[in-house]
Amino acid sequence: MHLRRDELMRFSRGDADVELATAIDVDADTQLHALRVRWTERSGEATRTADAIRIGEAWRASLPAIDIPAGATPSELVPLIVRRDGAFAGPVFLPARGFIAGAGRIEPVAPGRSIARLALPGNVTAEATIDRGADGMPARVVDGDGVIAIRASAAEARADFPALDLVAATAVPIDGTRHAQNALVLDGNLALPPVPGQRAATSPSGIAVVLGAELPGALPAGEPGRDRGADIRELVDEVRARVTPDLGAPTATPRDADAATAGDCTTFALAYAALATRRGIATRVVTGLRVDGDRLVRHRWAVSWTGRAWIAVDAAFGAAPAGGDLVGLAVGDADDAGLVAGDAALGHVRSASWK
Repeated sequence: MHLRRDELMRFSRGDADVELATAIDVDADTQLHALRVRWTERSGEATRTADAIRIGEAWRASLPAIDIPAGATPSELVPLIVRRDGAFAGPVFLPARGFIAGAGRIEPVAPGRSIARLALPGNVTAEATIDRGADGMPARVVDGDGVIAIRASAAEARADFPALDLVAATAVPIDGTRHAQNALVLDGNLALPPVPGQRAATSPSGIAVVLGAELPGALPAGEPGRDRGADIRELVDEVRARVTPDLGAPTATPRDADAATAGDCTTFALAYAALATRRGIATRVVTGLRVDGDRLVRHRWAVSWTGRAWIAVDAAFGAAPAGGDLVGLAVGDADDAGLVAGDAALGHVRSASWK
């Protein structure tokens, strides 16, 4: 059996128009045991691909540092298994800059309705309610953030659609007037990490966050050593000399950040993290929001251990130490799992106001 899923995303990021085409090809036997999975992503002239081949119960991926659990099921096959068996439980993997593995479970809660849960690396858990159609396949899905997806007809899927401005659509407006204390109050399902550049505490109206480059955070200390602050600033300059800001360029992955010459904040953060790690500077990637006038926009940067302290490093804006305009929502390794965990945290901020 061969299953193919085609996905086309067209959107704008400010003045840049972006078109992202993804194809998932799955070969499986008649018992729905997957044998091979290929993921292909095309954006402009750039093409990325990854293969996973099953040998016995084990999976072998074409990308380095991709670990797929033995016996894992590609997510594209799960709806067919649920239609056949009524439920599903076990390891799964899904396309996300290659392949990401997690633990999945789908259980019936009412006739034609199921609850799906997916646990991903980085303590990320996604939940959704699935309503099935007369054919037993998903017809309506509501995720944990209230986003609703409804199955479209073939004609609806082929219809043209206007490009959404992704930056504007995902920005969080900031109410009120900014004051000297540079403090925000965030409402949402939040647990902010203790990264440098911010200090967070619960308040009656939400999470109160004070912003400032001088704030040290409270990440576990790294190995003591000589001050690498000057080295860090040199690496930031090196990245900015090589990478051109371009919201229309494909976003780099942890595997190709070394060669990236254009991209967005994620590209800058990953390119810097790759250089810093190679130079023996402990570095992690932060996903969060940046103050942009009267709104918060999605952003990525890094934190590095100087040998004496952690500092925020925003290579996209040439800041080391950075801070004062950055709200970190998640911190993780500069790998696929860390980026996915960061992406999941972005949708948890419901509103923001100056304190």
